[in-house]
Amino acid sequence: MPFANLTWRANTSGLEDELVIADALSWLCGEPESIELERTKSYHGSKVHMITSKISRRGAIRKAISNLGPNLLNTLLIQLDSRLHDDNALYFRLDLDSLVRGKLILSEPGGKATVKARLKFKAFPGQDTQQVVKDSLQSLLERAQIPALPDYEEE
Repeated sequence: MPFANLTWRANTSGLEDELVIADALSWLCGEPESIELERTKSYHGSKVHMITSKISRRGAIRKAISNLGPNLLNTLLIQLDSRLHDDNALYFRLDLDSLVRGKLILSEPGGKATVKARLKFKAFPGQDTQQVVKDSLQSLLERAQIPALPDYEEE
């Protein structure tokens, strides 16, 4: 797969529990050791937390993107023209509140808190970048459709 890296980024206020959000991001990316948490202050002095994850191993990227599930991957394929930029990167956002609850919902920029994703692809001269991305996402879509083992909840 022609993946260069995958970056997840979330910004939260000092009022939110940054460890819960870091755990949710860890669950999403499947790489707990890649989570970085930076506690800082905003320009006006209020606390701000920046939670990031950068994954550069192709196998880990495949797993993280497959974790999005077939519905979300299919939506990204449909919206590929608007989400793929000239820097060979696919950009999308997930709703942060839903992620903390264990649900993955694609979000648009705006008033809601989001987790920003940037999936960078390797494309070589002479290759059609859009086709490379489309083929890669299609392959991951097929992988994501394989059902996982069911979770058994205690009653």
